[in-house]
Amino acid sequence: MKTFLQRGLVVSLILLCSLVLVTNPLFATSLYSDANSIYTEAKAREAGDILTVIIREQSTATQQANTDTAQSNGLQVGPGGGLLDFIKLIQMDQQDSSSASGSTTRSGNLSAQMTVQVEKVLPNGNLKIHGTKEITINNETQKIELSGIVRPEDISVQNIIDSTKIANGRINYKGNGAIGDKQRPGLLTRLLNWIF
Repeated sequence: MKTFLQRGLVVSLILLCSLVLVTNPLFATSLYSDANSIYTEAKAREAGDILTVIIREQSTATQQANTDTAQSNGLQVGPGGGLLDFIKLIQMDQQDSSSASGSTTRSGNLSAQMTVQVEKVLPNGNLKIHGTKEITINNETQKIELSGIVRPEDISVQNIIDSTKIANGRINYKGNGAIGDKQRPGLLTRLLNWIF
């Protein structure tokens, strides 16, 4: 009976050792990702992150100029005497005046929403951003390109920033298509504008 117990103990020990050696080691893992804590804000902060920009740009420029000039010249010569008796009475007047005025008013308004990407994190922590959005409807293509530098503290909790808070902001808005082509001056008009 003793040998039977010893044999059972040896077999159990061999099975246990082989089980440990054959199976892969198991590691405990969490159900939650370490990358994003539930308490962390989902704000852009690294190169490659995306950020939503609300574009609300409005500009108005007015210029006025007025010019008034006046000039008057006069010359009078009386009748000559003695040897100069043949000179008749000469009188001459000249007046010149000029007046000019002009004014220019230009205004623009652009409203849009687009998503841009963080290109680079600057040494001071600011983010360099750039993005392009192209929309084509009925063969009319509109393209918005935006770039600039933003401060991380200006980005909202929803990962949104207003375009007025972009430093060195550059916004290009272009349209191509039938309507855009009609807005372009004709060849003769462009030639005359180039000459004059």
